[in-house]
Amino acid sequence: IFFHPDCTVGTGITPVQLALADFTAGRELHPAPKTSRFSCLTTVCIIAQCPEIASTFFRKGLTGAFLTRTMDASTEKETAAMPEREHTCCFTGYREHKLPWGSDESDPRCRKLQQQIFDAVDAVYADGIRHFICGMANGCDLYFFDAARYLRLSHPEVTIEAAIPFSGQADRWRPELRARYDYDLRQCDYQTLVQETYTPDCMMRRNRYMVDASRILIAAFDGRPGGTARTLEYAALRKLEIIQLPIDRAPVEL
Repeated sequence: IFFHPDCTVGTGITPVQLALADFTAGRELHPAPKTSRFSCLTTVCIIAQCPEIASTFFRKGLTGAFLTRTMDASTEKETAAMPEREHTCCFTGYREHKLPWGSDESDPRCRKLQQQIFDAVDAVYADGIRHFICGMANGCDLYFFDAARYLRLSHPEVTIEAAIPFSGQADRWRPELRARYDYDLRQCDYQTLVQETYTPDCMMRRNRYMVDASRILIAAFDGRPGGTARTLEYAALRKLEIIQLPIDRAPVEL
């Protein structure tokens, strides 16, 4: 289940029934504070106060205040404050338009994959993973986010990081998906903005960042070429442990 800001319920991973009382208005389990917008002009960093949640990068536990930085401007002190690679897992998988069920998360093939992702997240937690990095694309990434957030309900030491490829990632998404994205961002413990504006390589820069920061990669993949395949190749080059989950493309029997 995922929960919108207005407390309506949408579809998502539901290994067991969740208590709706835990998500009453104004009582989000991990509310994020208002953050700052960061932009960089050559070597000059300009920080302006802004309530927008997107396009931010904050580090938790470094000081009493949250610091805002872009990925390229990380200081050694901030990098040291992040969860260790040994305890970090990231994810790669297809977006909605590459999935046989599209946006229909009630499809049994989607439910099957969501459960497999949850099982994989649970397994890597048992193997010592405590930090999960999500690329925040529509489709499989948000299934992974739901799984990590559900795990955090039982294990509050778990942290979730949104790796955002560029500011405005969800601007062209349909309204209900943008609402889900915005809500998920507010549930993150960390946010990393890879770069301010879109460029053709920003998605892969995001993927390389996630792999470089992780020990384990969970992948929803069935051999199709594209960004997921390239991320798997890079993860293999970096010698990550890889958990590959299949995509069920068999027609659904009516």
